[in-house]
This record gives sequence, structure tokens and C-alpha cells, in this order.
Amino acid sequence: MLTTLRISGFAIVDAIEVRFGPGLNVLTGETGAGKSILVNALHLVLGGRMSAEVLREGAEEAVVEGLFELPADHRVLARLRDAGLPVGAGTVSGESAELLVRRVAARGGRGRAFVNGALCTVSMLEEALRGLVDVSGQHEHVSLLDPTTHTELLDAFAGLRHAQAEPGPELCSVEPTLLRFRAAHAALAALVRERESLAADEGERARRSDYLAFQLRELDAADPRPGELEALEDERRVLASAEKLRDAARAAEALAYGEEGSASERVAQAARALAEAGLLDRRLEAPLALLRSAAVELEEAGRELGRYGDSVGGDPERLALVEDRLELLRALARKHGGSLDAAISRRVAMREELSRVSGGGERLREVGAEIELRGKEALALAAELTRARTAAARAFAEAVRRELDGLAMGRCRIEVALLPPEIGVEVGGKLLGPAGAERAELRIAPNPGEPLRPLARTASGGELSRVLLAVKRTLARKDPVSTYVFDEVDAGIGGAVAEAMGRVLADVARGRQVICVTHLPQVAAFAERHHRVEKRVSGGRTATAVALLESDAARRGEIARMMAGATVTDSAIEHAGALIAAARAPTPERGRRAAPARAAARRVSAEARDR
Repeated sequence: MLTTLRISGFAIVDAIEVRFGPGLNVLTGETGAGKSILVNALHLVLGGRMSAEVLREGAEEAVVEGLFELPADHRVLARLRDAGLPVGAGTVSGESAELLVRRVAARGGRGRAFVNGALCTVSMLEEALRGLVDVSGQHEHVSLLDPTTHTELLDAFAGLRHAQAEPGPELCSVEPTLLRFRAAHAALAALVRERESLAADEGERARRSDYLAFQLRELDAADPRPGELEALEDERRVLASAEKLRDAARAAEALAYGEEGSASERVAQAARALAEAGLLDRRLEAPLALLRSAAVELEEAGRELGRYGDSVGGDPERLALVEDRLELLRALARKHGGSLDAAISRRVAMREELSRVSGGGERLREVGAEIELRGKEALALAAELTRARTAAARAFAEAVRRELDGLAMGRCRIEVALLPPEIGVEVGGKLLGPAGAERAELRIAPNPGEPLRPLARTASGGELSRVLLAVKRTLARKDPVSTYVFDEVDAGIGGAVAEAMGRVLADVARGRQVICVTHLPQVAAFAERHHRVEKRVSGGRTATAVALLESDAARRGEIARMMAGATVTDSAIEHAGALIAAARAPTPERGRRAAPARAAARRVSAEARDR
């Protein structure tokens, strides 16, 4: 459960710390005192977006901290471990663990998030704390009016949604069905899209195939090879300069070796001159060796130049062939990317693409066969979901109706209609949406004689509040979330209905922690832990303060204020005490009325109007 919420520098909050306990925790106070600020702060603890705009005027940073106490095997702790974040003390020995979450927004800087002192990203925080706290408020009326959410509600009741709660034996076989159907539907939808694309592109594929075939014929006829262009350019230079190269080679041969007084002959003479002197002084042996080596190399160079001069020669036909080939290869390079290597790569790519395009008809047949196979699988899984939802729809409607009976809507009829999905894939004449062969829609008739209609076209604000609470109460039996937060879901109701709502909230709180922001004294009377939120002015500045009402006298005073307004009379105090006493009494049998408490509330309201 959530044990502590600490806030500083946030909105109109200077610094407050609120301690919560098990059971029903109630927050009351005048409108604008800052009750919803606490809920907004809790949203941030759970991974909501935080910006510098939340900073209190004059504060350098806003800090929101939430301290939770969790059992050692809680799935949130497992997620934290998987994310590499510390899980707190106590988990090794099997005791409960404390989880401290801290959010900080600095003026002019980015926000930061910490889990047990370790820095983490907001997305990591949001994912790890998913399902830890369920926050419901007046804004949820809008989501309840959205029929697209009703299928999720029904699946949660049926145990089809992968596992918010531990499924019982009867759910173990159907829980994976939704996951398997979603996978089969996703694969089926992808195949259908591919088939449509293949069919629509049949003409385009034919045009593309002709184009690729033409381009490949040109490339295949030329058959370019890597490095061929550079080699041909070298050969063309040699052929075009054959006479010049031959003359240069022969002149070099004569100077190095062939003619009288050549370099080879003069080096040989120098070697002979040193040969006898070298016998007298060993220091001349090294220069003598170099001269003899030079003589050998000059002789070899001369012979090589002679062979080159004899071999090099002009070949006009070969030169013409080389120039034609160069022109062809350069044209291909310009056409296919600017280089011959690009043209060669393009040739390979076009051959592969032509193979794919030419095989489009074959792929179309393959896709058709795969669609038939996947369609049968999806239809079978959808049938399982339909059977489970059909049975759950009746049970869900009856469970919500029973909860509404306790909220003074006993004559209301409710139904979960199963309708075809609005979008999907058609298989065997049946439309399969992403969630199955049907979508759920809640319909109610608040009064006898009225037809069943969708919530959006029927329910008033007060009725929506009660339907929301009835749905939450119904799902609570299958929901492992241990902390519920209700932010003014009692808006638009009062009197006997308010008392009934208080009893339902108290009943929910017997199995989990409930935190409720309320304006109704009938609801506040059921609190096990009552906090008053108020504005205080100090030094010309307004700040929100939260006080725990520990004594019965303090609670009676606050509930009397909620009933009577600013002027609290002894009669209002007495009637507040009657409300608290009635709330502590056992739940009355269905059909009987807790008359003293309701009568007291009516009398106090009348006195307030008279004043």
C-alpha cells in the first residue's frame, strides 16, 4: 500500500507530508483547497509527465515522493530487479519491502526520477509501477462513455486479459487464447495486406519486369568486370604512345649497356681498377662489391630494355577495340551510378529484383494459401473468445446490476451487448477485429419501461458515477491492485445514494487500501483515516496544508462543516456524529433504510438553507 506522500514546491503546496493507512482513507476540504493536487502528485509518482510549470512560485525545484510497502513477491519488485534497479530491504528474508519513488522538477532544467535512490528514466518508472495503483476520477466518465473500452472491461472480468490477476483453474485455458488470437490476427492482417499489395501491383510488376529485363540484357551483353576500366585505360595509353615508348627504351638501352662507353662498360672499368687495390686495403672491398653489383644490374636493365623495345609496337586495330570498349563501359558507368563498380553492383541487384518481381504470381498463390491456414486458426481462437465472452457478459452484467442495487439503482437494467467489430479482416464471411469477432458495449435502462441504450445516450452524471463505481467494484474481485484512488467520483449525487456509495467504498476498502477525495459527508463518515485539506495564508502567501483528524470530535467537526457550511452548529455536530455512528453500524439489510443518518443529513441541509 501507499504509506506516505510527501510534496514540496509543487503548485500551491509549500511542504506537506500525508501518511495513509490500510482501509478507507478520505480527503476532504473546501473547493480549491488542493485535494486534487495530491492526486496529481501521485500521478507523477506513478510515472506521469512532470514539467517546470508545476513549480510553486519562488521555489527552485518541486519534489514529490511516494513511499510504498509491498510484499516481497510483488510483481513490481520483480520488474525493478529486471530493470537493474534496487528493490529495497526485506526481499531476501521474505519480509515486506519499502519502495521509495522520488520525482524532481528543477526550474530551467529537466525532471529526474529516482527509485530507492537510484536514478532512472520516467519510462522505466512508468513500466515498473504499472498496476501498482488504480486511479479513478471524474475524467473516467469520459472513458466509460467510450465503447472501445468496454471490451477491455469485459475481458478483465472474464480473465482474458493477460493477467492482471492470478487466474483460477477455470481461466487458465482461456487466458492465453486472447494472446494467441492477437498473434494470429496480426499475422493474418499482414498477409492480407501483402496479398492486396501484390494484386494491386500486378500491372506495375509487369512494367517493372520488362524494364529490368531490358537493363540486364544490356549489362549482360557488356559483361563488365571489376577493375576492367582501369586496365583498359592503361592499355590505351600504351597503344597510343607505342613509338615514343620504343624510342625511349632503345635510347636508354644504348646508354646503359649497348653502345661503346655505356654506363655498364664504365662501371666495369671502375671495378677492374679497384680489384688490385682491394688486395692491398680491405676497406675497398665494400665499394668494389657495390660496383660489381651495379655492373650486373646495368647489364640486366639493358637486356630488359632491349626486349621491351622489340615488343612494344603500334596496333591500330587493337587500339580501336580498346577505345570502343572504354566508351561502352563509361556509358554504363554514367547510367548506373557514376562508376563501373556501381554498374556491376546494380546488375546483381536488378537480377535479384527481377527474380522477385517475376515470382510475384507465385508469391500471390503462396500468400493465398497462408491466409487460408491463418484464417482457420484465427477463426477457431475467435470462437473460443466468443464463448468465453458470451458467458462472461451475462455474469458481468448481473454483477454490475447487483452493485448498482446497493447504490440506489436497483431498478436499473444493464446489459453487455456483443456487436461485430467496426474494423477487421474478413475470414469465412466473418469480420475479425484485433480483439476477436465481437466488441462489447455496455447498455443500461436506468428506469423501468425504458429501452436499453448505450451509456453515452442514457446516463446522467450521477448515474455515471455510480456505474463507474459498480464496474470498479465488480472488477475488484479479479484485480490484484492493492491501492485504489477515487478522485471525486461521487460528483452529482447525494442523499441516500451518497450513503450507499460510502458503504460500497468501505466494502471495497476491506480488501485493499482506498484513498478517496470527496465532498460528501455521507462518504467521509465511513473513513478509517480522515484527512482535511485546507488553504492557509501566512506572510501574504497561500499554501495548502493537510491535517489528520485523529479524534472523533475533529471528525464530527469536519463532517458537520461539509453538511452545514461555514457556520457549524451544535445540531450539525450532533448530526455528524449520527452519520459516523450509522457508518460504523453493520450494513443494513437490502430494502431497509438507515433512516436516522439520512434524516439527520436532511435536517442539517435544511437548516443551512434557512440560514
